[in-house]
Amino acid sequence: MAEPDQAAAAHNLREELRLLDRAGLLARVRRQADPRFQIAALARACETGPALVFESVVGSRHPVVINTQASREMIATSFRVGIDQVARRYANALRHPVAPVIVSSGPVQEEVLAGEALDLGAELPVLTHHEGDNGPYITTGVVIAEDPELGVRNLSYHRMQLRGGNETGIVIVQRHLHRLLQRAESAGRALPVAVVLGLDAATRLAAATSGSAAPFGFDELGIVGALQNRQLPLVACRTVPVHVPAEAEIVLEGEIVPGRWADEGPFAEFDGEYESEPARVFRATALTRRRDAIYQGLTSGSREQLNIMGLPNEGVLFGAIRAVLPGLRDVRVTLGGLRKFHAIVSIEKQHEGDGMDAIVAAFAGHRDLKHVVVVDADVSPHDSAAVERAIATRVQGSRDLVVIPGGRGNPVDRSLREGGVTDRVGVDATRPLDGAGERPRAVVPGADEIRPADWL
Repeated sequence: MAEPDQAAAAHNLREELRLLDRAGLLARVRRQADPRFQIAALARACETGPALVFESVVGSRHPVVINTQASREMIATSFRVGIDQVARRYANALRHPVAPVIVSSGPVQEEVLAGEALDLGAELPVLTHHEGDNGPYITTGVVIAEDPELGVRNLSYHRMQLRGGNETGIVIVQRHLHRLLQRAESAGRALPVAVVLGLDAATRLAAATSGSAAPFGFDELGIVGALQNRQLPLVACRTVPVHVPAEAEIVLEGEIVPGRWADEGPFAEFDGEYESEPARVFRATALTRRRDAIYQGLTSGSREQLNIMGLPNEGVLFGAIRAVLPGLRDVRVTLGGLRKFHAIVSIEKQHEGDGMDAIVAAFAGHRDLKHVVVVDADVSPHDSAAVERAIATRVQGSRDLVVIPGGRGNPVDRSLREGGVTDRVGVDATRPLDGAGERPRAVVPGADEIRPADWL
């Protein structure tokens, strides 16, 4: 089990919404909103919060929630930890996963619709986000696949374009789900999957954890259990051999059809550029949901998406660097680096060379990293001005930069050389242990304690 002194993250979306509401981080929209552009437009206008619950949606009986992970504060609220404890808490969950438990029933199966007549577009308020998108897309469904022969369960995200009736396209890149799909197709069968909608921060972030921290065969639901301080209850799907969180809002059961491909896109991906590529076909065999189910949306390219995709990287990096440097204080993956390419690492420097060791450990811990800056413990990695000041006053390029050329890059980086090759750059912005060149910082006595409201 998880360590007993760890806070228990929200157990489901509804509990998370209550926590956000109490913290003043949630707003309810009572005016009727259109799932075509309008919900995405308001979500973009409120990109850093609050979370939004659209209570009346054109053409649907389901309310829509969006932006629940729009800020680090929201994720910390759902985790029930301080903002500066998110990376440390996630790293602990990675080290001490808690296996889920199968239960006989759950609210996600209060309603069950099955059969070829199932019309996903009629049943769900699937959002259309950008003017150039080729129709409505499911963007936040967590796809769960299981291979009982291998004893493997995998969670991942894949954009899914509605195609009419019970079918969607599904874009699958060469990662763990692709491996399971290849295995199924080589045996001449479809791959059963479940697409889960309406989830808390712990589950959404776990599904986005990189393969370096959650390798093939690692059950990401164990991360959820550790964060929630319990064994996550799962129920068996009704029409496919897959298990899903019993307290989710909506599940699409079905299969990835062997040998079938479909035209897909254009769709604006998380970097803001449109993509089109051949997609596989998902065919739903059932839709299960709570009676009063909430549909969860996600605007592609939003801060919420970048947080979900990227903040697990902080936990991954925290664990990787801490294994090398016990003096690690904190890690931040930056928004400007798409929560993927840039990291700031704060260390309690104990030996000359610790900064360079932190750089090497960071690149080893997360393959997508392109630029890493290491700062002293007196510099908060969350204070961009303080980080920039450290670079300005503590760095000499001939001494403190390291360039690692010729590594494999992420295709989202449009600067990659031929063959998808990138360079990685580390900046050691820590000061020498002997304090050479440093002068005392000016301090106004009492400035940290005085309250302007008592005087003005």
